[in-house]
Amino acid sequence: MGWRPCRSAEVRRGIDTAALLVALFGLCALATRFLLSDDSGYSSFWSANAAMLVALLTLRPALAAAVLAACLCTNLLINQLSALSPPESVLACMLNVLQAVLAAPFTRRFCGAVTNLMRPRRFAAFTVIALLSAAAEAALGVTVERIFLNDPGVPLHEWVQWVLCDALGLLLATPAVLHLVRASPRRPATRPHVDTGALTLLLLCAALAVLSFAWARSPLFLFVYPALAMLAFHARAAWVFTAIFFVSILASALTAHGLGPIARLSPDGHLMREDMLQPYLFSLLLVVLPINNAVGEKRRYTSRLLLLKANLEYAATHDALTATMNRQMFETVLGTLIARHDSGIVLFIDIDDFKSINDGLGHQAGDEFLKAFGARMRELVGGLHGSVGRFGGDEFAAIVPGAFSPAERDHLCASISDALRAPYRFAGVTRSVTASIGAAMIDPGSAGADDLMRKADIALYMTKASGRNGYTLFGMPPAANAVPPPPMIMLQ
Repeated sequence: MGWRPCRSAEVRRGIDTAALLVALFGLCALATRFLLSDDSGYSSFWSANAAMLVALLTLRPALAAAVLAACLCTNLLINQLSALSPPESVLACMLNVLQAVLAAPFTRRFCGAVTNLMRPRRFAAFTVIALLSAAAEAALGVTVERIFLNDPGVPLHEWVQWVLCDALGLLLATPAVLHLVRASPRRPATRPHVDTGALTLLLLCAALAVLSFAWARSPLFLFVYPALAMLAFHARAAWVFTAIFFVSILASALTAHGLGPIARLSPDGHLMREDMLQPYLFSLLLVVLPINNAVGEKRRYTSRLLLLKANLEYAATHDALTATMNRQMFETVLGTLIARHDSGIVLFIDIDDFKSINDGLGHQAGDEFLKAFGARMRELVGGLHGSVGRFGGDEFAAIVPGAFSPAERDHLCASISDALRAPYRFAGVTRSVTASIGAAMIDPGSAGADDLMRKADIALYMTKASGRNGYTLFGMPPAANAVPPPPMIMLQ
């Protein structure tokens, strides 16, 4: 059963992805609870829900449900170590799962089958989805806290902070987590490529974030924008999202502990402090994403142009039916070989009685045979670093570079002639066809491509005149393996 190894490998990849997402959820939850939250329990963003959302977007339903359950248990355990009361802890954990469940179907519906959030339109749609899912989650949470937990906070302020915290967490973390999950190598032995330039710029952004928010009077927090913009110009969107995510973590952690310019502006207003930091973090996305998208569109446009150019060049130099060189390209290659004063042999090949295939099997079958013949010629000559061209109809030509002794020359021509006689499978039939070959030697003193092709054509004519199904070297008699022509039938 050949499908079982592939199926088991897919299951292992799914389990590995699930374990990675649970680990990411735990790390994000720990960082938010103990590094990014102030002494009142407020944080600028909650990124852990991105791991659950990515699980719902990328894994099978059963495995995604297992990830949600594991994240719920992990969240409960972490909340027990925080300042949250048990009822608040349970409520927060359940609402985190609710946000991911609400956001997943709309993200899949409005952000594409592959859920690529790095395009502006999809990211804009995802922004609306994150805000709406966070609004629904926050409305339920504030209502429960107000009615059942007697929360003394102002409901509207609590709701706004909750919405911004959870929505910003999804916006900052989901694209990076999606890229991490999809970019992980399928084979453990695969060594991932690291863009050292992008990594250097990412580290520069992180260093500027630390310096600007560790020193309250520093204007360096403004320099994070040009650093991220430079990263957006030189790296792909995944690097940009990752850089913004780490800058947000560092800025939030330092602000939550009373450091940095935003904490200095609101030393006593914890909620105001978070509300001021959240627009700053979102502004990083608004400034950098258009730049990165413009650069990405230019890259994609350039890539399409290069692909179109390559296709046009191929179409202009190759035969559309057999994928061999056309006559102009073949003669150019031959002329280049002569100009370099290299040695070799040029073959002019004509399929014997090709008309019988067209007449007996039809022109479509004739085209299928020409494809098979061209493929065999490419296989025979390609192994000798040679080139094959189609001159039209059933006429082909080949170049084999190298210095040949008389014995090697005869062996090459005889082996190609024998290989071309082997049966062909095309259009549902199997048929053997012979070919006539004319050969001319390429010497350092050869006059030119036209002269060589004329000599090969003369040798081909001699092969046909002596009975076809063989080869003739220009200036030599036809090879002994040429068979006599069939007797001519005189019509009365």
